[in-house]
Amino acid sequence: MRSAACACALSFAGAPAPAAGPGPWPTSAVPNRQDPLDFDIPGQDLAAALERYAVVADQTVLFSDELVARRRSAGVRGRYTPREALDLLLMGTRLRAERVGSGAQSSFVLRELDDEPAPELPQAANDRRYDGLVQRRVWEALCANGQTAPGRYRAVLMLEVDASGRLVAPRLVATTGSASRDQAIVATLHGLRLGAAPPPRLAQPLALVILPRAGSEATACPDAGARP
Repeated sequence: MRSAACACALSFAGAPAPAAGPGPWPTSAVPNRQDPLDFDIPGQDLAAALERYAVVADQTVLFSDELVARRRSAGVRGRYTPREALDLLLMGTRLRAERVGSGAQSSFVLRELDDEPAPELPQAANDRRYDGLVQRRVWEALCANGQTAPGRYRAVLMLEVDASGRLVAPRLVATTGSASRDQAIVATLHGLRLGAAPPPRLAQPLALVILPRAGSEATACPDAGARP
């Protein structure tokens, strides 16, 4: 198991370990790990992206070299909480982050996605966190099919989630330019299991915009060439 944490041993990179002594901030000014932060992490080898994430978020992420090998991160640019940024970073990698511990001793452990139902998110869960989950699941589903893999088309999707955490009645606001691709996108997303029930007051429908990759004919999916 590898850890992304900062200024420790050679096998570590990222946020300072709590037991290493005084941090770079006065005790009264230590930032809350739940507060939004500014992230600017380009898509790259996942291990390198996680190390950069750990520095910015002051957050430990545990993973094995084998788990992240040959995986590429999504880019994350903007202001997000550490949890939201990590979910976006893992989009399309078929990995999920599980929080372990609490308070200053908490960390994230990366695990492969599975089909087991996830527990319902707590009542106070932030809707933006659930939005990130929806984005990640939709991205993975579209990337699994060469016809729907993002990167070459623009799409605006309207999505609704039922009480069990499945997408229902997905629809395109306008055509992507290909009737067969439009049909494939809707068929791929209809009934998609998200792995968690939506927060009770989630505003629906959800809008998801997929943009083409500028100046490139390649898809935006990792290992897209290996997919049918």
